[in-house]
Amino acid sequence: MRTITLAVCLATFASACNYSHIGPSITTFNRGTPPVGDAAIEAQSGPLVLKISRHLDTVVRGPDPEEDQLLVLTVRNFRPGQKLKIPSESVTPEFTVTRFEPGSRGDSFVGYLIVRKVTPDKVDASLQLDVTARNASGSYTQTAKFHGNYSFVYRAPDKDAP
Repeated sequence: MRTITLAVCLATFASACNYSHIGPSITTFNRGTPPVGDAAIEAQSGPLVLKISRHLDTVVRGPDPEEDQLLVLTVRNFRPGQKLKIPSESVTPEFTVTRFEPGSRGDSFVGYLIVRKVTPDKVDASLQLDVTARNASGSYTQTAKFHGNYSFVYRAPDKDAP
């Protein structure tokens, strides 16, 4: 009986050490010019920019116990329901991780995006994306997964952004 109890305790401890918690995602989009009343989103100029930001708490994995992740997808020339490979001419991805120690940048992207519906104040999309990111020295590599259906709410473009 003692052996079973010890095995259960060790298994619980081992799984806790690899524990990570991803906080709720904040999903926003913009498209160059703000929507006006009931104007169609297609009348707006510029690419569709989808942003997913989330906070990650880890116990052991990674150089720090906490990090903030930001995925930005710039989408051009698409039709609702069309499956778009990432990366491609239609979808340009950027991924950054900010933490206390040196951050990481995405350098490998594998997946796809399907923009389901676009309205002036919301974009519904399905995303299946695996990102490999490395810090500047290459000493730390991580994989981030973005899988599921997302609803992006309108947010005006940052005036200070390049």
